[in-house]
Amino acid sequence: MNGKEALYCRLSVQFKRWRKINQWIDRALLSILIFLIAFIGSGLIDSLVFLEAGMGSVRYHSFSQLMRINPDTVAWLTMDGTHIDHPVVRSTDNFDYLDRSFEGKYYAGGTLFMDKGDRDPGDPYCIIHGHHMAGGAMFGDLNKYLNKDFFDKNQTGTLLTPEYDYDIRVFASGVFNAYDNIIYKPGETIPTYYIKEKAANIREIPDPDHVLALSTCFGEMTDDRTVVFCTLINKRKHR
Repeated sequence: MNGKEALYCRLSVQFKRWRKINQWIDRALLSILIFLIAFIGSGLIDSLVFLEAGMGSVRYHSFSQLMRINPDTVAWLTMDGTHIDHPVVRSTDNFDYLDRSFEGKYYAGGTLFMDKGDRDPGDPYCIIHGHHMAGGAMFGDLNKYLNKDFFDKNQTGTLLTPEYDYDIRVFASGVFNAYDNIIYKPGETIPTYYIKEKAANIREIPDPDHVLALSTCFGEMTDDRTVVFCTLINKRKHR
């Protein structure tokens, strides 16, 4: 074998070796790409399922049907101009529905629930709690009421209960501390003068007989809460 042939053989061996290495690298990169696509895809699917659950996977038909699914059902809340259209439950503990779906399964978005101290959604003062979730799920749209333009244009909703139905009129919104005892541990009624003093947005509602407070987290790692205050009017027997 002359020098040229020996050089050709060495180059041929090197070429085959690098070709195998490149093939291995290509396979490795393809495997990583497939894994990333599957991982991101499953994450997107989980996010969509999570969001769908928070946007209203439960539909209102009748309270008898809702109570067959969950005997803790006390109301159905709808806020016009938002994604809020959900059942409301009540338990003896405010922690029960923080990470439990309406159907009783684990769900990080939880379920809208009345404060444990309230007896009935039509009490003179009632608080409904819910998680602030992305995309407007659950109570994710409550922060919109802090915007003056949205607050002025979106004032209505409905609260259905097994016995009575009410029309909702939003009259105030603001950010309050979770340990504010006047808001979160009041007596039988809420002093509306205090709301007027502390609220970011306010409109006059003369002496509301029933005040409904909708409460959610204002931001992560904070004790601040967004609270939207409503009055319940046009009380009528539920059909």
